[in-house]
Amino acid sequence: MISKVSIIVPCFNHALYLEDCIQSVIAQSYTNWECIIIDDGSADNSSEVAQKLINHKIRYIYQENKGVSCARNNGIKQATGDYILPLDADDTLNPLALEKMLEVFVKNKETMIVFSDTVTFGHSNNKLTVEEKFSIKELLLQNKLFCTSMFPKKYFDQGIMYDEKLTAGLEDWEFWIQLISSHRTLPVTKIDYPVFNYRSHAGSSRNNDVFKDDHKKEMIYNMIYEKHKALFHEFYPSYISLLKRKTFYEKKLENIYSRKLYRIYNFLIKLFR
Repeated sequence: MISKVSIIVPCFNHALYLEDCIQSVIAQSYTNWECIIIDDGSADNSSEVAQKLINHKIRYIYQENKGVSCARNNGIKQATGDYILPLDADDTLNPLALEKMLEVFVKNKETMIVFSDTVTFGHSNNKLTVEEKFSIKELLLQNKLFCTSMFPKKYFDQGIMYDEKLTAGLEDWEFWIQLISSHRTLPVTKIDYPVFNYRSHAGSSRNNDVFKDDHKKEMIYNMIYEKHKALFHEFYPSYISLLKRKTFYEKKLENIYSRKLYRIYNFLIKLFR
């Protein structure tokens, strides 16, 4: 039996980019997929754009605005595929994404997650890399995976879902903590093919806003900590004090990098490379 992939696309006011996103799904070399667009209460013409894209493989669902976690959960509940691939509505897939990811699951059916680096486009063009190997202990300090990583739907059916209370950001990090900590021995595999392209915007992004707002960041970190307190204490008995030290040094580095002298030095280094 050929495996089916369900691509879940939450959309909130991304009418401008939605067609590019869906066209990148249509262009996949692997063809046994379905795509579910979840409109999270958009105020723009996302619905109009989506309606033009609907066919026997692409569905559109509207919900009142409840956040990306709820949108993803709603889409996955409707999914009929064996594997789930979340994809933000302003990003795009590369043509071999599904094919390359499924090759890993075929080779090792115990594989739990397949992930990759990404390339930014739009406002900036860079390669964003993630580590090939990481421990649960390292994952508890910061996210190690992009949200556009593939996993079997059976884990969602077992109750591992996106936390709908995390409406301000970092919900994907918490999801990976849930999934990986509950199946510690199963493979999490990185491939060298960049699965998706991350659209960079000139303005602020949702997760960047989190890291610029100390109060918001502390609130989210505490929510994740309280939910996984036993796990954090397994590796970090004094996690809260560790988090405060981490925040302190991050601020010191931010102050250094924002100084005029450092910016001039950095510009000269780039100029003569």
